[in-house]
Parts: sequence; structure tokens; C-alpha cells
Amino acid sequence: MSKLDEVAKLAGVSKSTVSRVINHSDTVSAQSKQKVLEAMQSLQFQAQELKRSSDNSGMIGVVLPFGKQIMSQSFGIDLLAGAEEKAFENDYMILIGNSVGGREQMLTAKMMQRGAEGLIMLIGGGRPGQKEHLKSIQAQGMPVVLVDQKVEGIDTHLVRGDNFMGAVTLMEHLFGLGHERIGIVSPNKHFTHKERIKGYRYALLDKSLRMPDRFELLVEGEGANVEEPLERMLVDADRPSALFVTSPGLLMGVMSVLNRLELRVPDHISIVTFDEVYGNFPEEHQDMFTAINQSGKQMGGMAVELLFQHSRNPEQEYQEIVLPGKFTIRRSTGPVQG
Repeated sequence: MSKLDEVAKLAGVSKSTVSRVINHSDTVSAQSKQKVLEAMQSLQFQAQELKRSSDNSGMIGVVLPFGKQIMSQSFGIDLLAGAEEKAFENDYMILIGNSVGGREQMLTAKMMQRGAEGLIMLIGGGRPGQKEHLKSIQAQGMPVVLVDQKVEGIDTHLVRGDNFMGAVTLMEHLFGLGHERIGIVSPNKHFTHKERIKGYRYALLDKSLRMPDRFELLVEGEGANVEEPLERMLVDADRPSALFVTSPGLLMGVMSVLNRLELRVPDHISIVTFDEVYGNFPEEHQDMFTAINQSGKQMGGMAVELLFQHSRNPEQEYQEIVLPGKFTIRRSTGPVQG
């Protein structure tokens, strides 16, 4: 253990906080500074010898799933851009890791070995051992900020979009157009989509509207086949007049069914969604969907800022930052017909 580690452990702060104290930074709270100075005195360490032994890396690790390919217009790339911009402003660099294939534990271990001073992670809940892994990271004194996805049972910093109220906003837009028969097509595995489903149900309950069970098409993930069950929902005469598709990854499957059934958007059916700006759509569907769009760049920058705040004051309570999305009306919604 380096002398910097020893002081950080005794003071109950991060190594970067100790580094800022010995370099006379004015970004450290008076309480944290006092703890560091008392620890230095107890261990009989001088600032100069701590500077010589300092292994402050100036690096932050970012772990997120890229999928099989990295698209230039994607939530992950925007998140990285926001994180890198904020980190660079503070003379820090970013280590990037692709967690696809269950590599989270290996990536975080290697980042910590290379001196990362904090981790930003976008992870889906439910994988075996995930909570234990996050708790293990925290037990080693590594600050963690989760982005977009909340993991139940873990207390840590979190930056996410307001999925619940975003869903309510989309539903209220449909109500305003006269729609009272609204179906939902959604993954149901992760926190983000569960919150959107809750918003859908709350909005209906608030209007005292009850949908048939078959109007809720909930699937395991974005790769699931929605076409057959959706076609069964839409072939009946009492089909929904609007659909809330909670993920842009499902939209092309939905559009394929509508084309097959010769249902025009929005003449026969309206569609609302989330994060349309991150959808990989053919030209005819560009700038088409009414949506709540969330900013990955804003979330990435906010996540890095939370790490810096934690470094300045490790004793602060964990924060959950909820960022509202931008509501954009496009040509996929219109008044209910007859």
C-alpha cells in the first residue's frame, strides 16, 4: 500500500482527495481537508513525501454495452462524449470498456488495477452476481456512478432520465388527440422500461381507462420478436388507435407489422416512443416519431461531475439526479379517426 493509500484509508477519503489536499486545491471541503491533515500527522507523513509517492492517475473508467457495432448516433457515444468533455475540462482522461458478453467484472478489475479513480457504469439489472460485484467495488473504496439504469438494492450515485414522467407526457399527448384505446409495446427487463410501463399504466388509471390485457405487449428484450403477437393485437376491429413503443429498437418491427396490415401512420394508428434521435431508421422513417428524447451527453457530463463532487466530499449522501427529456412532436401522431 502506498503512503497515499495509507492516508486515504485512515482519513476515510479517496486518494484523489488526499492528492488535492497536498497540492493545496481549493475544491476540498474543510471537513475532508481536516481529516487528511490529521491522518498525515498520525502517520507522520509530510506533504512532499506524499507527492513523491502519489499515484493519482487522473483517469476515470467508463463501462457500458456497445453491442455488436458502435454507431456514431447512439446513446452510448453521446454518453462518452459528455463524460470525456467534462473529464478533459478537469485534466482527466477516460478509460473505455465494452461490457457486452458479461465482461463487467473483468473490465472494472483492470481499470482499478490501472489506477482509475472512479467508475461510470451503464448496466442492466438482473444479471447473477451483479449486486455483489458492485458492492465489492464500493467496499474497495472505488466511487461508482450508475447511468440510465438503476440497480435495485445498491446505494450509489445515479444519473438517469425521468422515464415515468416522460411516459405520462406521451400518454397525455395522445389523450389530447382523442385517443382512449392505447396499446404498449415494451421490453420489461430493465429499470428504464419498467418505469415507462408504470407511467403508461398510471396515465390510464388517472383517466379511469382500462385496456384489454392484450394491449400490453411486454417482451424480454429489444431483440425479441414482437411481430406475431403485435399482429394479433392489431387484426381485431377493436384494435388500439395508438401505440406507445417504449424503445426505438422495437420500432422497425412495429412498422413492419403496420405495413403488412396496411395501417398508415398516423391516419390509422398513432405512435409515440422514447429516444427517437438514437434510432437507426431507414430514410423514410427519419424525423418521424413523436418522442421523449434524452441526452446521453448531458448524463455523461453529469456523471463525471458527481465523481468530482464525491472526491471533494466522500461523506456526502448518494445523489440520484433525474434529468427530464425533451418532448418533440413529429408526424407519427394525429387525431383519432372515427
